[in-house]
Amino acid sequence: MRTLLALTVMLLAWAGFAATGLLLRDHPRPDAGAELLRVRLPIPVQLAYSAGDPFLAANLNVFRSLMVEARVTEQETYRVQGQLQADAAFFNPRHEDNYYVAAAILPWNGQVAAAQTVLLKAAQSREWDMWPAFYYAFNAMYFEHDMNKAGHWAEVAAERHPRNAAALRDMAAKWYERGDDPAIALNILVAMFEQSKDENFRALLAARIVRLQGLQKLREAAGEYRQRQGRVPSRLEDLIGHAGLEALPEDPLQLGYLLSAEGQPQLADHVKKQDSQ
Repeated sequence: MRTLLALTVMLLAWAGFAATGLLLRDHPRPDAGAELLRVRLPIPVQLAYSAGDPFLAANLNVFRSLMVEARVTEQETYRVQGQLQADAAFFNPRHEDNYYVAAAILPWNGQVAAAQTVLLKAAQSREWDMWPAFYYAFNAMYFEHDMNKAGHWAEVAAERHPRNAAALRDMAAKWYERGDDPAIALNILVAMFEQSKDENFRALLAARIVRLQGLQKLREAAGEYRQRQGRVPSRLEDLIGHAGLEALPEDPLQLGYLLSAEGQPQLADHVKKQDSQ
């Protein structure tokens, strides 16, 4: 009886949602472009819309995330994408595409917390898979600057991949000692680029790679500037002419770069760019 009642309520909820969609179909909508995300439904509604199937609900969220084009640089889209992928991880924490896309896209667009939510759930549930643990460790090191967390999860990845355990443990040791290093990030993105077969996804990764290469050149110039001038740079233009830097690197995503208070070049993410305007 309870099962029948629950099924009836679920069907009524789904019917109500479908009817609402039909009513709104002819209403004018903002011309935001098909590649932008604006809507994230509450989890119970997502489940009802998927006829009570959590795996279908997860797949729908991941599919929506994959539809974001590589040229998108709009903050709200990535905020909604982060929510959608976190919801997908709630429905199906083992979803491989979900954690892979989250690792490659979300943290590089100001959605570190969402990416880490997806990756942690995947790492905890996919006990045979080294990659979500490894990406979680990398984000902990590179974005969160939590070296203890990074080292721990790199060691977890090592336990799951005996063949590369020595290299992973060596990396864990280095992560305990090192902080923000674009060279490490470049290695990760290049590996993901080479493994991916999706052209849109590869285009997005290629843009991230070029962006990090620009950051690497800026940091080399900043290091030489400090040695020559005995002080830190006050603006990015000061770095031109140092370490072979002839001009400021162009960012394919048009977000640009920033100088930290210590004169260290940094990637400008969507949040920082918005706050500075």
